[in-house]
Amino acid sequence: MKAIILAGGFGTRLGNIVQDIPKPMVPIAGKPFLEHQIDFLKDNGITEIILAVYHMADKIKSYFADGGRFGVKLIYSEEDTPLGTAGAIKNAQKYIDLPFLVLNGDSYSNIDLNQFMDFHVKNKGKCTIALANVTNQGHYGSVKIENNKIIDFIEKSDSDSAQKLINAGVYIFEPEIFNYIEKGKNVSLEKEIFPLLVKSGALNAYYHKGYFIDIGRPETYSKFKEDVTNVLMLGEDKRVRDAMIKISKNKVNLVLIVDQQKRLLGVANERIIREYLLKGGNIEDSVSSAMIRDPITAKTSDSPEKISHLLLEVGIHNLPILDDFGRVVRIEFHSEKIKSETFPVIRGRSPLRISFAGGGTDLPDFIKNYGGIVISSTIDKYCYATLKKRADSKILIDSDITSEIDIFVNSINELIYDGKFDIIKAIIKVMKPNFGFELYLHNDIPPGRGLGSSASFSVLLIKMISNLMNLNYDDYKIAEIAFKAETEELGIKGGWQDQYASVTGGFNYIEFSKDRNIIYPLRLKQEVMDELNNHLLLCYVGSSHFSGEQQDSLTESIIQNEVEKIESLKNLKNLAVKIKDSLLTNDLENLGALLHESWEEKRKSNKKATNSNVDRLYNLGLENGAIGGKLLGSGSGGYILFFCKPEKRNVLVKSLKDKGAEILNFNFEFSGTKIWSVKNKF
Repeated sequence: MKAIILAGGFGTRLGNIVQDIPKPMVPIAGKPFLEHQIDFLKDNGITEIILAVYHMADKIKSYFADGGRFGVKLIYSEEDTPLGTAGAIKNAQKYIDLPFLVLNGDSYSNIDLNQFMDFHVKNKGKCTIALANVTNQGHYGSVKIENNKIIDFIEKSDSDSAQKLINAGVYIFEPEIFNYIEKGKNVSLEKEIFPLLVKSGALNAYYHKGYFIDIGRPETYSKFKEDVTNVLMLGEDKRVRDAMIKISKNKVNLVLIVDQQKRLLGVANERIIREYLLKGGNIEDSVSSAMIRDPITAKTSDSPEKISHLLLEVGIHNLPILDDFGRVVRIEFHSEKIKSETFPVIRGRSPLRISFAGGGTDLPDFIKNYGGIVISSTIDKYCYATLKKRADSKILIDSDITSEIDIFVNSINELIYDGKFDIIKAIIKVMKPNFGFELYLHNDIPPGRGLGSSASFSVLLIKMISNLMNLNYDDYKIAEIAFKAETEELGIKGGWQDQYASVTGGFNYIEFSKDRNIIYPLRLKQEVMDELNNHLLLCYVGSSHFSGEQQDSLTESIIQNEVEKIESLKNLKNLAVKIKDSLLTNDLENLGALLHESWEEKRKSNKKATNSNVDRLYNLGLENGAIGGKLLGSGSGGYILFFCKPEKRNVLVKSLKDKGAEILNFNFEFSGTKIWSVKNKF
């Protein structure tokens, strides 16, 4: 069974006690209250715990991390805005698939969870609430029960001090409960969901006869600290064995040995007992034989400054506070200051690209023998991502491609290549981040359309993860990692150009050799870029494609040294140089013809680069005003880049639309891949 602890509250009733810490982190016996709840769940065999957090969440996540040092596995369900008790449960739905336990983050019960679960199963229903019997004192509402079902809730009354059954803040829910809670809304269990369940007779009542306390008020917080102090006490007639059992059970490394009036006689802890046993003592000996009889103590009349001095400067970890009669009143603990690690949120965008010439010459097998040249530009269509660092090791990926979460695993070790977001998984495996994260993705243009979206997402993710890992990778290193993830980790035979284009941005002339790759940004005049933009349009021909298939075929031709195809690739290199010269000299008149020639050479180099539909629409464009153009990407589908006179644009667009084609308007983009940190996390 999994458990959710509702730990997102503000703790406003506790006042100054929680000025700089969240309510569940108030100290009890030297550790946060939330740690006591986690210990309780662990003792009951529940080790997979979901912490629903909001207020000062980073402090909770910093202290507990993934739960490993506490012997449990923690999952964080963080709210962007307060969602209420029911809304917080709904927010954690993605982590739940079976009946689950819920604890309020400000109450403690020593309830027998096995009996509680047996009762829930036997009585059926969508929810079972644990009830405790307390003196009302006007702080609690109460419930009416009949045949183990809650039939009504009674509002609290300031004048009522009778014994009442109240909600103890411990629940078992069936997964069907999620159907009652609206997603993303602030919803209350107590005010909205439980009344609905009462009406349908689906709310069970379990009477818990043991210990219960709500620490949400200063007086009850003090009472719980007092109760914990009493639990640490051990009579002088007890054995060393009893002290060892008490330390293990309480999860607090301290035993107070007292007489019948609670006067302190001595103290013991694991170290003191271990030293006693090493000197020949026996666990059946009286605990008074092993205890330290003169521990450092303080009096209730001592100033806070004196107590702080003993704890902080003298180095006392556990300081008993005694009254004038030597009786233990409370214990002050030297608690580790709760640090707040940052769990940043990073957003970013990476541009898509159009390639003018040279595609295919950037394949490694061609570069090795002949060198490659590509000329391309990024456009104002982007891939976007938000990366949220987690305190645990879980990885969540959610895209706009599907309506559900695409990937959710416990750690990087569970990522498997199955055709879903494999390039993203490969990047994660190559970079090996030592933290979990949530990755949210969306696109201006769906992937698989020949605009380099795969590489765009790749370099964006690498830049984001490297930022969180405090690695200052330059553009070349980012492109290298993206290429390695695709070609070495996944075994896809792809080229280099898309990675460089997206991460760098703008117009680039890129030279590839077996020793190095060099990016030459083209400094075009604004009027040249404006005029070029007015001569270009993108026409979607359909049939999204997987570029690896076309690249495999072309790579095989290079390896087999097929002369005709290699000559075509050499011609594509030369055309890239000519197109660069046309752009730099503002000789746009020849650009259309050069694009057409580039497309013809691409068709020669790779028969799979085109199909009948592509040929039909391309020829239609030439018949209706286009001077030239080329299919973007590796081939068979995606976008045709047409070059035409602006005066012919309307005729060209109409003719293409009449045949079912889609037209995409765009502008050039020059900033490349960008990321930025989010300050308010909203």
